[in-house]
Formats: sequence, structure tokens, C-alpha cells
Amino acid sequence: MKHAFRQLTKSPGFTFTALLTLALGIGACTAIFTVVNSVLLRPVNFPESERLMVIRETALPQFPQFSVAPANYRSWTEQADAFASLALTRQMHYNLTGDGEPVRVIAQRTSGNYFSTLRVAPALGRAYGPAEDAPGQHTVVVLTHAFWQKQFGGRTDILNTTIRFNGVPHTVIGIMPADFQRGSRFEVLTPLALTDQQWQNRGGHSYAVVGRLQPGVTPTAAQTQMDTIARRLAEQFPDTNKGWGALVIPILDYNTGNLKPTFYTLLGAVFLLLLIACANVANLLLARAAGRQREISVRAALGAGRGRIIRQLLTESLLLSLLGGALGLVLAKWGLDALLAIAPADLPRAQEITLDARAFGFTFAIALLTGLGFGLVPAWQGSRVNLVDALKEGARGSSEGGRHLFRSGLVVAEIAFALMLLTGAGLLIRSFDRLAHASPGFNPADAIMLNLSLPPEKYATEEKQLAFTDAVIARMQALPGVTAVGSTQSMPFSGNDYILGLELPGRDPAQELPSTAYFAVAPGYFQAMGIPLVRGRLFDEHDRGQAPVAIISQAFAEKIFPGEDPIGKRVHLTNGPTKWREIVGIVGEIKNSRFDQETAPQSYEPIAQQPFLQITFVIRTDGATAGLPAALRRAVQAVDPDQPVFRLETLDQLVASSIARQRFAATLMVIFSLLALVLAAIGIYGVVSYTVAQRTNEFGIRLALGATAGSVIQLVMRRSLAIAGLGLAVGLIGALALASLVQSLLYGVNARDPLTFLVIPPLLALVAALAAFLPARRATKVDPMTALRAE
Repeated sequence: MKHAFRQLTKSPGFTFTALLTLALGIGACTAIFTVVNSVLLRPVNFPESERLMVIRETALPQFPQFSVAPANYRSWTEQADAFASLALTRQMHYNLTGDGEPVRVIAQRTSGNYFSTLRVAPALGRAYGPAEDAPGQHTVVVLTHAFWQKQFGGRTDILNTTIRFNGVPHTVIGIMPADFQRGSRFEVLTPLALTDQQWQNRGGHSYAVVGRLQPGVTPTAAQTQMDTIARRLAEQFPDTNKGWGALVIPILDYNTGNLKPTFYTLLGAVFLLLLIACANVANLLLARAAGRQREISVRAALGAGRGRIIRQLLTESLLLSLLGGALGLVLAKWGLDALLAIAPADLPRAQEITLDARAFGFTFAIALLTGLGFGLVPAWQGSRVNLVDALKEGARGSSEGGRHLFRSGLVVAEIAFALMLLTGAGLLIRSFDRLAHASPGFNPADAIMLNLSLPPEKYATEEKQLAFTDAVIARMQALPGVTAVGSTQSMPFSGNDYILGLELPGRDPAQELPSTAYFAVAPGYFQAMGIPLVRGRLFDEHDRGQAPVAIISQAFAEKIFPGEDPIGKRVHLTNGPTKWREIVGIVGEIKNSRFDQETAPQSYEPIAQQPFLQITFVIRTDGATAGLPAALRRAVQAVDPDQPVFRLETLDQLVASSIARQRFAATLMVIFSLLALVLAAIGIYGVVSYTVAQRTNEFGIRLALGATAGSVIQLVMRRSLAIAGLGLAVGLIGALALASLVQSLLYGVNARDPLTFLVIPPLLALVAALAAFLPARRATKVDPMTALRAE
């Protein structure tokens, strides 16, 4: 090892280049593996978390996953013996008032057995139990560690004190550990405390369920039992449960399921990058071994066996790879910081992404494997010497032909892998460009939104809710630069979708109808959002206590009333007692969740006829927004000083956040593919430079005998371009074969997109030609007299 270290220090240029190449490849691999490990592989931080399941309801084909009704949960607890326990939860918003500005708090309301189901306990104080999960007994709260630090500065004397949520006093009884649900969206936990009437509700699907399997019970067995129970409930309660099922999902899969294709694609990309780096270092080692033929020959002449020589050369390779791995860890740490800086805000478990023992072990294993991978063949070939030839001054070893062929093969592999990476990046860039320029159906420019959550204790009646909304809208409309103001209970891309069923007069209720994405909106909403009116009219101030009305989207009209005029027809949106609403207008379709997801037909009703406690105000401006956010906050607090405002942002930011994950994946793929392009160019340059150096005398003689510079360049370029062409052909086949793996990540682009496959290969060919041209041009600078004198 000491001798290997001395050998590396004797060639600082070679060592620096090889270490940097390895560090880039291993560092990129380690960084992405750390993300995959932290997000997708590392168990959730609960005892025996592999037994924790999330149970959802389903109503295929409309709802592959849906929230749970309380009465169905109670039936599950009575009949599902596959679970040791099941806990019911619901996320709510509270307004924390008292000293200073009001604060909006995200609360996780849970059944009393929540803590025992997860097997967690507060770090300070105690948890609540079933006895406190009852109306009148439920005014206790457990704080998360992050909220305790942020809101109360980590004061331990906060225990047993009273804080006010929605004006109701709650006693702080516990503080959760720092690693409990780290990065979760909720900040406090309070008892669910459902009334008897709520427990009997089988139609209100708005809760979540987490369960712990009995020892020895598999998720498959639990799913089978839940299917049986769902069929039984459908027979007992056909009005509410017909067509509804249950879905058992391991908690880790539930949290991260839709991220797997993206991260596994990125992991595959960095492995390709690592292979390119290994090929580059192997080429460097082959070139170095050729320059050490006399040294190795002397060793062999003095009695060193071939095995001893191979061991020494492999030791140098392994030392190089371990040093590269150590430097790669440093680059991985820096890369993780940069990666988290550009990661989407909704990336699950982002705060848990750290280099751990598994990541260190992965780096060590990768370093050893790469050391063997790029070192074995150069060591084998470097140990093959002809003593008589090698000890002659200026002679070439007998293995030179085989070594050159192997080096050419490495360049072919580099170009092929680089083409595959560049093609994947090109597809993702094309896809993201389509997303970035796709129309959401509304005009996000010059518009701002803000969210409110009205406390039910203070706004218990519809009249109070509407009076608050009207007063806030009136104040906002009076602000300078504001051209339109509206409100809704749910914004597009907010993740808070309302999906309802439909009924039509005279239509058989058993006949399947598409579900509808539902919005309750105030007059001015469509103008503020920039949603165009297609036909009919919009809501106005007269649509309050008058006859029930509705507005539908164009897709609604085409799917539900094909070939008919929907204006004047009636429809019932199943969000309460049967109420036939007259359709008075048709508006344009908007994207409600994701751009790459088909949106359900959309329907709107006046918020005055169906008020909500969750309100989003949308404000359109004339472009002058300086000072407007502060003015909007003042408008709200002028109506209610205890009402906090949250998520105040532009609609441009709302749309941008909806494609943040695609931007993240495309950015990383571009970085990896550019690194691959640089490494491939270096590989081509190195091989051609080595070839030119080996043939210096030949080129000198050719020039002395009258060859032109152009013919020498052509001679060098012909072979170089042949190698590049072979690499491009192999890479094109590989890219086409792997294209289907990235199809799920693409929007509006086919995985075999002709434009991408027509642009990327010529681009890589141009880079390869330039990398080969520079050393080829140097071959023409050989002094013929020097070459003849050497001969």
C-alpha cells in the first residue's frame, strides 16, 4: 500500500484526473442513493413499522383511493381481527390566539388509541387516551417538537398551561420527541372526540385510518379480510356502501409510492455516470501501464511473478478508488445540500435525508467494486510483458494491440452510456417544457391567493360565515390595483379536491355517471381566476337565497349531455339533501390536480348557497402588486383581528409548485448528462491522444515523405469517428430499449420522441469529433527530422 501511494504521488496529473473522475461518479451515486435510502428504503421511525398500514376506501373506477367514513372505521374495528389496533385521524386547521398575532396551526385530530397504535409516547408529559377522546373531555393538546420550539421557544413550563385554539382553552399535556413524524405537516395533536351522530355516518368520507397488523399477519392476508368485510358492509348498507371497498397499504409505500419511478430512474442515471467514470479511469490506467512497461519488465526480470505484479497494480487501483470514494463522500455531502435546495417543498421525509451508516457502507462497497472493475483488466494486461522486447529502448510491448482494442471498447461504452443519459435528459426536458407551457385553464398572471380557516366555534352559522366573506371581499375590492375578487372552498393544485357524485332527473340512479370535481365559489371568482365563460351566465349577487343554480365546465357538458344544450337542465350534486340545481352557465375546463392526470368534469355552485369554513380568496390585479400582500392581511384582520392568513402567494407560484417534482427530476438529469458528456469527451480525447503519441514516429515519416496535414488528420479522425459511430449505434439501441422505463415520468412526449432521437445523437457525435480533432491536429505538428532521427 505504501508503494502504491508513492506511485500515485509520482504522477500527480494522472492521480488528480483519476480521483476527480471517480469522485464525481461515486459522489453522484452516493448522493442519489442517500435520497433513495432516506425516502424510499429507510423504515418509518416507529417500532416495528413494517406492521403499520394505512387503510383507505375505494370506489372504482372513480376513486382508486379515498378517505374513510367513521361508521365504516367502527365496523372495521369490530370485524378485522387481522389488525391489533386501528386508529382514526383527521387533519384540521386551528387558529391559535393569545399574545401577539394570530397563528394558523395544522392539527392532527386522532382517536384515543393513536399513540398506542403507533407505539410512540411524548418525550415530555403524557399522551391522551380513549377516556379523553370524547366530547367535553377533549380539550387537551400534545405539541410536536418543531412547533414547541418555534412557537414557545422550547419552554418546559408550557406543560399544564392553557392555550386557545379557535377561542377554546386547551391544556398542553405533552411534547413529542424530535424524531416523531419529522417533517410532517401537522403541528399539534388533539383528540378526535366524535359525537354519536358522527360515528353513525357512512357517507362522510373525510378521515384517515392507520392500523397495526397482528404478529404474523401479512398485508396480503389483511387485504383479503378487508375485501370480505367491504362486501359484507355493501350488502348491509347498500345505500352508502355499494361499490365501496378497502385498500391496505404499507405506511412506507403510502408516503412515497408515486416517487419510486422518479428516484429509481435517477439512481439508474447515476450508475450509468459511474460506469462512464470507471471506463475513463480504466483508460487512464491502460495508458499509464503502457508507460510503465520497462518498470514492470525489470520487476519480472528480477523474479516478480505475474500474480505479484497483478496484485501490486490492483492495489494501486483499489487505493485510487478508496481515495476517490472518500472524496466522493465530501462531494456527496455538498451535493445533498444543493439537491435539497432545489427539491420540491412537498418531498416526503426531506428532513430525514442524511448520510447514514448504510450510505457510508454503500460508498465503501461502490469504491471497492469500481476499483476492481476498472483495475482488473489494466492490471492483467499490464502484467503481460515480453522481457526481451520491453527492455529494449523505445520498443513496444507485444500486448499493445489487445490493449488498444480494449481501450477502444471502453470509449464505445462511454459514448453509449452518455447517449442513453443524454436521451433520458432530453426526454425529461421536452416533457418539462410541455408542462411549463401547458395551460392550466385559468390565467395565473397578476393574481394572488390567500387561505383562511374560520373557527367553527366563532362562525357556527352560515349567516356569520357569509357575512365575514362578504365583508372581506368588499374591503379587498376597494384596494388600489385590484380589479376582481372571488372566493372558493378549494383551489386547483391544492391537493384539497372535492369529488362528488351526480344525479340527473329521470336518470336511473343505478346508471353509472362520472363523478364531478366540485367548487363552491363567490361572484367574481371566475373573473379573478381568468376562467372564460363559454355560454350562459356567471354567478351574481342574486344567486344567494334564490333558486339553486350551478355552472358546469365544458367537459361536463360534453360527457353528461352529449349533443344537448345543458343550459336550463337540472342536476343534483350529492353533497347533502337532494337539491336540483338549474345549470345557468358553461365555463372553460381547468386543471384541478396534476397536468398529467385527467380531470373529472367540473361543477360550481354559489358559495352563498353552500358556505364553507375553509376559504381561499383570489385577487386579480392590474399588475401593480407592491405592498398588496400586507394590505390584504390588513383587510382580513380589519374584519376579524383573530383571523390568521396563510399561504399568501401568487397563482404563478401555485402553478410552479404543481410541477416542482418534474422540474427537480429534469434538473438532475441534465446535470448528470452534462457530466457524462464531459467524461465521454475526455475519454475520446485521451484515447486519441494516446494513439497519436504511440504513432508519433509514423506520422513524422508520413510527413517527411510528402503527406499533407489534412491527410494525417483524416487518418486519425477516420478511426476515431468509427469508434464514436459504434458507440452511438450501441447507445441508440440501449436508449430505445430503456425508453419505456421513463414513459411514466413524461407529459405530452412519447418515450421514443423523434425530435429527441434526431437531435441528441448528432450533438454527441459533434462533441466526439471535436474531442478527436484536437489531438489529431497535434499529430500534424510532429517534426519529420525528429521522427527520422528516432528511427
